[in-house]
Amino acid sequence: MKRFLAGLVMGLSLSGLTLLAQHLASDKVVQPQLILENQKVRIHRWVLKPGEGTPLHTHTLDHISVVLQGSRIKDMGADGTFKTVEQKSGEVVYVPGTGRTHSFANVGSTTLESIAIELK
Repeated sequence: MKRFLAGLVMGLSLSGLTLLAQHLASDKVVQPQLILENQKVRIHRWVLKPGEGTPLHTHTLDHISVVLQGSRIKDMGADGTFKTVEQKSGEVVYVPGTGRTHSFANVGSTTLESIAIELK
């Protein structure tokens, strides 16, 4: 019973920290625009104005992110860890589908726009 209660408390604490991290990093959560989906790829367009962020999500598929308009982002893991990264216009980033759960927020002064191409 003690293990169950300890696990429950830890789970609730982690959920609370994740929600707090999201709240502190962004004023508004924005969903991506689905551009195309078929048997081979899924393509999303992200447009985040300063202060906006993404919902918590998990990457299960490898994907390529093409930064159309760069800005500074704060990438927050589900465990509460975070890093701030400058994404530059024209940059192309490969992201492996490792099952990582995170969210990110635009903490820069310009709108961030990118296209994410998930490889099925």
